Amino acid sequence: MKAPWALLDAQKNLVAANEAFLSFFNIKAPLGNIKDLFEEFPQSYGFFKLRSKKGSPIETIISPYPDDLILILLKSASREAKEEFQMEKLAAMGNLAGHIAHEINNPLGAILLYANLLKEDLPSEGLQADYVDKIIKLATRCRIIAKALLNVGRREPGSIEPLDLNRLIINMFSLVEGHRLFKEIDIVWELEKTLPLIHGNRSQLEQLVLNLITNAAEALEGKGRIIVRTAYLSPEDTVIFEVEDNGPGIPPEIRPRIFEPFFTTKSGGKGTGLGLAICYGIVKRHQGEIQVESRPGCTVFRVKLPRVILNYE
Repeated sequence: MKAPWALLDAQKNLVAANEAFLSFFNIKAPLGNIKDLFEEFPQSYGFFKLRSKKGSPIETIISPYPDDLILILLKSASREAKEEFQMEKLAAMGNLAGHIAHEINNPLGAILLYANLLKEDLPSEGLQADYVDKIIKLATRCRIIAKALLNVGRREPGSIEPLDLNRLIINMFSLVEGHRLFKEIDIVWELEKTLPLIHGNRSQLEQLVLNLITNAAEALEGKGRIIVRTAYLSPEDTVIFEVEDNGPGIPPEIRPRIFEPFFTTKSGGKGTGLGLAICYGIVKRHQGEIQVESRPGCTVFRVKLPRVILNYE
């Protein structure tokens, strides 16, 4: 990691740092408390513009880290480090999302438990029963969102097996092709016939495929063309999965934010802003890359995944 980073303990003491961080603050070793380096240091996780004791404002990520440590990541001036900062920002948002979901999941379970117990003691009809039904409905929706957040923040890919990506894509599309959203959309298949196998978690990659295809259909608002494409880059031992639509495109000013949890352009509560964030997390857990290219009339989401390398190759 080239961007300046450090690890803190619960008391905000420095326990580790890279050379870029040490050089940034002109210190020789990760010693002392982080509050010695900043004018003010927040108690919570998130994204902040902090002012160092040297007086310069710094964009900063503070996120949970394994073993009860805290990761602090600083935005550096170099172009390469800026790109890395953006990627680490998305990864940190995933960690934050998982941390939040873990904290709220148990209280939500208790709310649902007590609401259902209360419902059993109430008459089946009446205003109070309606109120309890609404509590159960809203708490259940929160539980679904919390589960999605855990998927964003999960660090491990789960059980891994060799997979035929073409077959997985076709099988998953067959589950949704009858949906009204796809009735006036032309699906064009451009699947590489000799596509190598990939290593992956089946359920997570199924979710990735569904999210990207559904996202394209929603961008078209039910009318247009979607191209589903696979390919193999032999020099990189990489399998490509692309979903292309001929919709209005993604405005350049919001493109850097589309993989952030809770960021959505859908109005009226139609989206949670978690679909693409979950895709980003799944791809990263599979040691892959996800990219987007967009202009009016053409948006392409491109996923790169490592192929299976056979022992005798």
